[in-house]
Amino acid sequence: MLLGNKADMTSERAVKREEAEKLGRDNGIPYMETSAKTGLNVDLAFVAVAKDLKMKKTRRPNDPKFNVREFVEQQKQTPTSCCS
Repeated sequence: MLLGNKADMTSERAVKREEAEKLGRDNGIPYMETSAKTGLNVDLAFVAVAKDLKMKKTRRPNDPKFNVREFVEQQKQTPTSCCS
């Protein structure tokens, strides 16, 4: 997962969000912005990575693959997400 930190400091960006999103897309890596200061998406990022690692370790050949990007988008759209 590609994380852009300090989302709370948009005026002082070193990398534009669009550039980071493109880098993630081009490399097949989910991208998310976080802020350690405000807590924005921090828990969600850790939960998504942990779920991905667990699924890779325990997944059987016929089990569906875990999609980090879909999980993150689903959690962002759920009012009572896993990590609020």
